[in-house]
Amino acid sequence: MSDRLDPRLLFEMIAHDLPVELQPHVLVVGSLAAAYHFREVIHRDGIATKDADCVIHPAGALKECQAIATRLLSDGWRRLEDCSPRAQPEPVTELRAVRLNPPSTDAYFVELLAFPDVGQKEAVKWIPFELADGWYCLPSFRYLGLAGHDWKQAESGLHYAAPEMLALANLLAHPRVGTKEMSGEIGNRKLLRSAKDLGRVLALAWLTGRRGTEAWVPSWEEALRETFPEESSALSLSAGSGLRELLDDELALDQARHAVDVGLLAGKGVTTENLRVTGQRLLDDALQPLAERLGGRASS
Repeated sequence: MSDRLDPRLLFEMIAHDLPVELQPHVLVVGSLAAAYHFREVIHRDGIATKDADCVIHPAGALKECQAIATRLLSDGWRRLEDCSPRAQPEPVTELRAVRLNPPSTDAYFVELLAFPDVGQKEAVKWIPFELADGWYCLPSFRYLGLAGHDWKQAESGLHYAAPEMLALANLLAHPRVGTKEMSGEIGNRKLLRSAKDLGRVLALAWLTGRRGTEAWVPSWEEALRETFPEESSALSLSAGSGLRELLDDELALDQARHAVDVGLLAGKGVTTENLRVTGQRLLDDALQPLAERLGGRASS
């Protein structure tokens, strides 16, 4: 029996399990948000992820994060094995993120993420916060602040990030391919973090289609101006640099193909050449115009 699930079913389960009064503070991001948006295309193949990444907003909403975690635990949500408290808030790198299974199923788990402050400079910031049994942390990814722009609403009422904002966040998070690997395997293969995340960008572009990605440009421009008002020009110029490196790196591009083949594009038979063409079109149709509109010149 396949362990892949229809993303519509996962959203329905989360909406059922998550207390209604908490849902306005929750924004689903990551691969589950992307899969739900393209649910009509991928529902037969489903998705393998069990991870429902949930950004708690607004920015700086530490009390809301504490309240949500406390409420879920009191309602019988269960900590994953690696979600254990620490006695002290330092060192923050040793604190565990809050990752919880709902009371009655292991089909998915939620991981709580903090919505970044406007002034956050770190790519990832670990924010300590205290629950009744000890200290945990909230990961805050700088570019996920873009997910708060033009979010969508699911049929169940849950909010989720728009695919174009997920794509832009991943593009900005990886200005270089680099050498950092995922901590675990994906589809029995060790992958570069950049290959996995930039592969998702290519999958989103492939699912959206060329005409659709051309329409991303105004939304990207508006989101960058609002989220990074002092850096929007520089970010527009560098947004495509990691993708260019990926397209020129055969090994990394093959890793990206593997990631999408077991992820959003499972069963679609997408090749590395398909991804290369999709990536080049995204550079030409969206990233180059973005750089010209905000940066005033060709992107680097």
